[in-house]
Amino acid sequence: MTQLTPPSEDRFGAADEVLRGVLDADPEGGPDAPATAGILGRLLSNRDVAILIVALVLFVVFALAGPRFLSENNLVDIARRAAILGILAVGMTYLFVAGELDLSIGSHYGFLLILMSFQEERLGIDPWLSAGVVILIGLMIGAVNGLLVTRVGLPSFITTLGMLALLRGAANAVSSGYPIPAKNTDLAFYQIIRANFPGTPIPNLFVAMLVVMLIGAIVLARTKFGSDVYATGGDVEAARNNGIDTGRVKLVCFVLMGGLCGLSAALLFGRVGLAPLSAGVNLELQVIAAVIIGGVALFGGRGTIFGSFVGVLILSMLTSGIILMGVRQFWDGVAAGAVILVAAGIDLLVRQGAGTRLSRADL
Repeated sequence: MTQLTPPSEDRFGAADEVLRGVLDADPEGGPDAPATAGILGRLLSNRDVAILIVALVLFVVFALAGPRFLSENNLVDIARRAAILGILAVGMTYLFVAGELDLSIGSHYGFLLILMSFQEERLGIDPWLSAGVVILIGLMIGAVNGLLVTRVGLPSFITTLGMLALLRGAANAVSSGYPIPAKNTDLAFYQIIRANFPGTPIPNLFVAMLVVMLIGAIVLARTKFGSDVYATGGDVEAARNNGIDTGRVKLVCFVLMGGLCGLSAALLFGRVGLAPLSAGVNLELQVIAAVIIGGVALFGGRGTIFGSFVGVLILSMLTSGIILMGVRQFWDGVAAGAVILVAAGIDLLVRQGAGTRLSRADL
């Protein structure tokens, strides 16, 4: 068998290596300086560690600013808020790492939530069966997005922007402009989703998110498909030259995103027993914000599920933290936007600085 050559690194990827080398280099100083600098360098060059430190600092700041932040009710509320966001962030992380994005997930999620309620309340279908149906339809919608991008050749921005409008209109048509409540929320489906993990105050929704993220992290970091996703996003031509079916990789990522939209819709309906018309509005922006804060590259080839998980926690803490500090809730969007800009700006500046060092090294 012919030995495959590894895909060539893009310039930012090479800049990352230079950055690690600079941070780990032994500086001039006392005998303890090299070891200290090496440890610091590894910490600073590891984005997952860096973003975790940011999350811990933010947690401490909110805890000191508002004592109620550490109350059980508030922490449980943060966990519930993070659950749906975290599940969707898994799919968006795969898409971003593969060099694509999906702007339709808010409408996709909202449409499937309406469809879930329509089946249960109007058609009398068992909620477990309804959940399976909406997950299947979610997979199909994701496949349509993926085929339009990989087979027809439409940019994912245009494809998913059109799907955003289409699915939002479809949701309004199915609901006739009215929210649809569940008929009987005493069923086991609702009780299980609303309950806490046995013996703890942790919501089952949050546990479901952890399971999805754990599976997503293992697949992305430890399987051939995961390495194909990184290769596709890092350098699509090099990936093709090494025998990777990049179209199939991207299609699977879109299908995964659709399935997770269906799962999220089923879980939320099980929790609230209602499909509000506003469900999913601007949700795509929150998910994209979470993965960007978590260090996932905007142009593909870099990112981890753990980083996205921490980004989800940061975004989920902002609303509660700001309110408990006495700031009006309307400012949480401003705070989230500021965090996104700072995170993206710092990442870009660091990588550009490392790229400058790379250019000098080439001379």
